[in-house]
Amino acid sequence: APLVAKESIEYWLYDAPGEVVGSVSLQYREELDQLYRQFDHQPIWMDNFQLNDAGKMLVKSLKHTASDEWKAYRYRIAKLQTEITRLSNQPKHAAAIDVLLSDAFIDYAQQVLNRELLPNTGELDHPSFKKVASAPAIRVTSLDVISLLSQSLEQGKLYSLVSDLVPQHPGYEKLANELDRYQDIAESGLWYPLNIEKSLTLGDTHGQVPRLRWMLKAYGDYSDKQNWFSEKKEQKDPLLLEQAFRPNDTNPVYKMDTETVAALKHFQKRHGLTAHGRLSRTTIKHLNIAPYFIAQRIALNMKRWRYLPVNMGERYILVNMANFRLDLINEGQSQLSMKVVIGRNQRRTPVLVETISAVVLAPKWNVPHRIAMRDILPVAQRNEDYLQSNQYKIFEGWQLPAQEVDAIGVDWDGFNSRINTYRIVQAPGKNNALGDVKFVLPNDKSIYLHDTNHKELFARKMRALSSGCIRVEKPRQLAHALLKDQNWNNALINKVIARAQTRPVKLKKPIPVYLMYWTSWVDANGQLQMRDDVYQRDQINGESHKLDSIVL
Repeated sequence: APLVAKESIEYWLYDAPGEVVGSVSLQYREELDQLYRQFDHQPIWMDNFQLNDAGKMLVKSLKHTASDEWKAYRYRIAKLQTEITRLSNQPKHAAAIDVLLSDAFIDYAQQVLNRELLPNTGELDHPSFKKVASAPAIRVTSLDVISLLSQSLEQGKLYSLVSDLVPQHPGYEKLANELDRYQDIAESGLWYPLNIEKSLTLGDTHGQVPRLRWMLKAYGDYSDKQNWFSEKKEQKDPLLLEQAFRPNDTNPVYKMDTETVAALKHFQKRHGLTAHGRLSRTTIKHLNIAPYFIAQRIALNMKRWRYLPVNMGERYILVNMANFRLDLINEGQSQLSMKVVIGRNQRRTPVLVETISAVVLAPKWNVPHRIAMRDILPVAQRNEDYLQSNQYKIFEGWQLPAQEVDAIGVDWDGFNSRINTYRIVQAPGKNNALGDVKFVLPNDKSIYLHDTNHKELFARKMRALSSGCIRVEKPRQLAHALLKDQNWNNALINKVIARAQTRPVKLKKPIPVYLMYWTSWVDANGQLQMRDDVYQRDQINGESHKLDSIVL
């Protein structure tokens, strides 16, 4: 009833001794006073002692956001969920939940709108070249959020306001479902790690094979048909079966059968491992990562979707660095897929959202000064033929046309001085570090996509090997895909490259490029994929992975 609701909310805002529901105090009491006073102290997130749709969406968003423990989130989501579970028809209790949700919303909305929920920003691997004077960033304040919330309530668009603060990508929602799955496993109290010292293969027996089946089923690695087999076979708790196991036990429940091996191969493939179906040490290591930690990792990867615009475009290039792969997406489908080489750990490729504006055939390479100093000059000083044999030339200054300088007369000691004006340029050809094609995407970090003269690197599994740019496996095919609408066929592209004369081609329709870093994502078949964190970007505060917080 309105009068009862008003009395209950006024109690928590004005009469309660500074705390709401136990030891939880309000962070934005003055802002909440302004908000609730405007709407006659009526509930915002509650409807007849239940959360309304906007309230449910907010609780879900707060839970998913805080699950990675990346920051010291102040949502008090654990307390909120506990109180929501205990919710009855007590007006003061319902009002307390409503006020706490409004308080949490102010914090959450500020973080979203101020872009504070973006991992991997501010990395110094490739510092930006910023202008001396730049306009100060305008921050969204708590009062701005109150104004936005009030406007949404007046217009009856509260649910839209909350949902618009969440990435609207299917990939985000699919990861959210997997987050819920692994949190449920962690909270069930049924998970514990495998303790198997030797490798197991088809036909082998072990007391923890039932436990392995339970894991694979919980993780979703059994197909529907295999689930039927496992359900028929698993009539007891895996722990009871494990305790009942004796050496040479012939009970088929302890046997590595074809269904278990198939599910194990599925797990291995999802984790980027060799899908041989053996329960090896490496596979056990991945199986034994606690669901609590996997949930944290999934939640952090969900935040990386916040880099992307709602409309990514009908056609775009998507690079997942953690998977060392590039896809040219056309109308939601991969039109062209290829391996990539990314920056090594000392020169990690940054997360970028940019646009390819031009394709350069037979490119020259203006060697960045840091690469010249680190990789080229030490060799050139030892071998006087190195520069010429690799088609490097030295020029005085960056203006065009620049004067070429004889390498014999170069002051190598002064090359690293602040007044250095030398630059090294590598001519087009088979030795050019950029290969046959360069894809230009304007950015202030000197990052672009290009071919390479070291094709052998694509045969490696771990391909974090470049100085920061993305090397692509099929550059000519990608160039043709981008230029074919401009009357460039493969024969013409090959002809220009063969002449070794640099030819830039501006794209009439620039194409969006998303350089992303996902160590977990859901693929087109609905399967959760996990990859090694090659850049160590999933390290959450370095100390949030506490064993005492895992349910064992």
